[in-house]
Amino acid sequence: MTNMQLAAKVLQGLVSSGIREFCLCAGARNSPFVHILEENKDVKVYSFFEERSAAFFALGRMAKTQRPMAVITTSGTAVAELLPAAIEATYSSLPLVMVTADRPKSYRGSGAPQSIEQVGIFSYYIEASLDIDAENHHFSMKGLTWKKPVHINVCFSEPLIDGPVAKLDLTSTSEWVKFPEQCEPNAGHDTTHFLKIYNPIVILGTLPSKAQLPILNFLKKIQCPIYAEGISGLRGHPDLSHLEIRSGENYINHLLDQGICNAVLRIGGVPTVRLWRDLEDKRKNLPVLSVGYNHYSGLSREVTHFTHLASLAVIQSPEHFKDLGPLLKEDLQRANVKEDLLAKYPRSEQGLVWSLSKKMKGQSVYLGNSLPIRHWDLAADFDSYPGRVVGNRGANGIDGQVSTFLGWAEPSTENWCIVGDLTAMYDLSSLWITPQLENKKMRLVVINNRGGQIFQRMFKKDIFLNRHEIEFSHWAKMFNWDYQDWSTIPAETNLSDRQLIELIPDPQQTDDFLREWEQLWKK
Repeated sequence: MTNMQLAAKVLQGLVSSGIREFCLCAGARNSPFVHILEENKDVKVYSFFEERSAAFFALGRMAKTQRPMAVITTSGTAVAELLPAAIEATYSSLPLVMVTADRPKSYRGSGAPQSIEQVGIFSYYIEASLDIDAENHHFSMKGLTWKKPVHINVCFSEPLIDGPVAKLDLTSTSEWVKFPEQCEPNAGHDTTHFLKIYNPIVILGTLPSKAQLPILNFLKKIQCPIYAEGISGLRGHPDLSHLEIRSGENYINHLLDQGICNAVLRIGGVPTVRLWRDLEDKRKNLPVLSVGYNHYSGLSREVTHFTHLASLAVIQSPEHFKDLGPLLKEDLQRANVKEDLLAKYPRSEQGLVWSLSKKMKGQSVYLGNSLPIRHWDLAADFDSYPGRVVGNRGANGIDGQVSTFLGWAEPSTENWCIVGDLTAMYDLSSLWITPQLENKKMRLVVINNRGGQIFQRMFKKDIFLNRHEIEFSHWAKMFNWDYQDWSTIPAETNLSDRQLIELIPDPQQTDDFLREWEQLWKK
């Protein structure tokens, strides 16, 4: 089998599995793939010069389209650049298909140029690995669960281009398997007793958009207090206004400490709220029922865990609290005090996020790393409910966030991304792809607090902060984005389709806000 036939066989197998988009990092060793994709114009190809951004962009596209996507690289360390996204895809159940070109198998272990041990490089973070060449060219995508990435390593010999370009058939999708959260309910656990015995507080993590309506109906039925993280997409939803905690995560501890709630029901992705970590130690005896969309319970201790969100349909529960109004009265009082503090300190990081969130009603919002997620959950305006909200789970915390946002953006709304300064610098090559995207209104907001200030309160040591004096106007100019810097949120904005906004918080106001807010909870 020639190189061109082998490349065509792989690509045909991928499109027959439902893949219609490829991120291509062109090079010499993967030139058979490049030639075929260039000639098959009906296949969507995004061209990248850098593999890490390409892979994270693919994660964003998969989160938006709910279809697998393939990234094609050349050989050598280009393959290793895919590992961070493969890790993220594993814990987010996104079926990233990684197609890596390789030199002939006889080169392995020789130290020859651009020859490394590519097979096995992704270790735990793949569902399957195929190592094929002209002699051993069996290729099939059948039997995959599509819950983890797949690695397809294809060895090409010289000369690389050794035949005609094949035409791909896009009409067959016989091997297509749906995403995990589209599967049937898993009724393998009897949890009826849990919701009859306990009065839980509900923690909502990341939710696929199509799962939100049935989850809303379930929540209205069981009538329990709800802490909805921003990345759940349901924070501030009008249908939850009579159930939702609004003052912040401290009120969760209040409900548990007072014995009003005596268990946790987690729905969706692994939560980012501090309580979830406390379940490992300070609250290690608190009963937990976990309903997610993969096999990860998110806790090292044993808990009852459902692997499909659709399993909520088989969970029977009584109505727990007839009227949550009196129960959440104190929460609303503290939420009003919080808004007073946000207005008092408008240039604090939290005050800026609060004012900024009011411009995002009905729009698409991507929360890019730990600090923006925490600011949004505490301070974002509940009455400015966005149309779409998502966030990268962040196994690393700051890797590939802007690239993922660009893959997730869509033409029908304004697309807002909020990241920290170090997160932006970690993904500087991300903006490369924007000329290839459809016309979209993209607003990239960088909170520039001159370093990793999230660590300041944790460790009290300056070495953790990576302080800097960098500003981001030159980054915007480099990729032809428009730039503005805001120390306050203007009432009227004149934003272009590709707008980078640098938020400049006042560190003293941030400290003052946090001091007064924490003082409130000590009373």
